[in-house]
Amino acid sequence: MSANELNSFLQSFQRPAEISDAAWTQLLSQSRQVWSSYLAGENWNQTLEITCKESYLMLVNQNGQLIVSDDSLLNYVKTEQVLGWMKRLEEIALKAIRDKKYEIAERYFGKMLKLDASDYMAHYRRAIVRMRLLNHKGALEDLSQAILLKSDFAVLYTKRAEVFRLLDIDHKAMTDLNRSIQLDPTNAPVYELRG
Repeated sequence: MSANELNSFLQSFQRPAEISDAAWTQLLSQSRQVWSSYLAGENWNQTLEITCKESYLMLVNQNGQLIVSDDSLLNYVKTEQVLGWMKRLEEIALKAIRDKKYEIAERYFGKMLKLDASDYMAHYRRAIVRMRLLNHKGALEDLSQAILLKSDFAVLYTKRAEVFRLLDIDHKAMTDLNRSIQLDPTNAPVYELRG
């Protein structure tokens, strides 16, 4: 991408009404610095201010991939506008599931998780989608992360046990089924699975 193409790309974004001119100028400057680093083949290792969806989208390449590591987004500010955007991403992902467009659903749950990696439900839902796409290792990663975030939710263990079974790791499946029963002893289907 040339300097002119980069300028055109960044200028294509509209300043949100709640962002001041000075803040917008700062945001454009930050995006130029990150892109310059990216185009030079260098990793960006500084924290970024992401104050609106535009500041996030400015850091996404034409393939829809973020050009910085997720660690750079630790200083992410969840404004009302961004929370609304996250809700919209979730709606698109859920609609894609209803339409059986699982690749799209996986991509949008991934975008949600880039905005908020602590959303255990988004990890769980993406795991379900990944299971449908036969990406069992990806589903296992998502379910393990969801369990780290919400260790008292029996359904997560039951679903991870299913993935372990698909991967022929029966002893871990049994451990998860036992934990699920421990958390919810009234769930009869889990006893059947364990049997």
